[in-house]
Amino acid sequence: MPNVDGGSDAPSGRGYWQRIKPAIGGLTLLSALGTLIGAYFQNLSAYENKVAAQAQTDMTGATQTFAEASSALAAPLRLQWQLIKDYHTAVVAGTDAEANGETTNARDIYKAYSKAYADLSQNYNLLARKAELYIDLASDLTRDPKLDGTPSSNEVDMSLLNTYGFDCEQNMPSFDRDAKDKNGKVENDSKVVLIDKETKKTLTVDWYSAQHHVLAIETCFENTHEAMTPALQWASGSPVDPAQKKNFEQTTFGVFKGRASNQVLRLNAFMSLAMFDIDKIRIKYRPNGFICSIPGVSEALSLFGKCTPVKTSSPLG
Repeated sequence: MPNVDGGSDAPSGRGYWQRIKPAIGGLTLLSALGTLIGAYFQNLSAYENKVAAQAQTDMTGATQTFAEASSALAAPLRLQWQLIKDYHTAVVAGTDAEANGETTNARDIYKAYSKAYADLSQNYNLLARKAELYIDLASDLTRDPKLDGTPSSNEVDMSLLNTYGFDCEQNMPSFDRDAKDKNGKVENDSKVVLIDKETKKTLTVDWYSAQHHVLAIETCFENTHEAMTPALQWASGSPVDPAQKKNFEQTTFGVFKGRASNQVLRLNAFMSLAMFDIDKIRIKYRPNGFICSIPGVSEALSLFGKCTPVKTSSPLG
């Protein structure tokens, strides 16, 4: 409809665009922002699913390794001590050369010990590696999963422990990282630094490593196994070597008893550390809370050690 000036009341194309342009711009911004928020929460959900799966895997691996290693170590240690004690009793009573009910019982123990010994000797390295992977690494809060499987420059094994002079009587587990010597100097008792007398190289045994506990127990178990040769000969029904018997008698019963007691302490220390580390795994995967799910807030708080994300092998982590 024409107006008094002969124009039209209909809006011009340019004027109409100028009026709706801010609205379109706002909608575009909201749309982009909504897309970003949606992508953020989608990524967060995928990350949380990844972490949940990793948590279940780590907890299962740690608990299974703990149960497997504890059982594999406890049985041969118990049977080893039983044979030593029974043979000592027979020697003291002067009945070690007789075939009686005592030796019949020893035969049964010997069979069980032989099997337990063979199983542990064949599998101790595997147990140690499992302890490293499923307990030590899984409970390391700073671990980057992408580095798993990378060989360490400070590998420890039974051969090295013997070469560097690991002392089964003196080198006992300790978790005291702030121990002090008689002069008040702080020493880390949770680590034992061994020195090769010939090369002067060092080897560190870390009592906060489940792997090192397994290797230390196996090393001392093998040392005692060699020293109890006449007891094994007696229990198996084989002739007892007189020289071996003399060596056994010269190694007083108190020494063998002390070794057995030390092994119990080592096994208890391993179990305590393993349970401590399993709890660390549980805490590691504990939910951070709602505030850590807010975009921008979680990133800011992570700078102060809060809302720290769990590292995964995926770029989502």
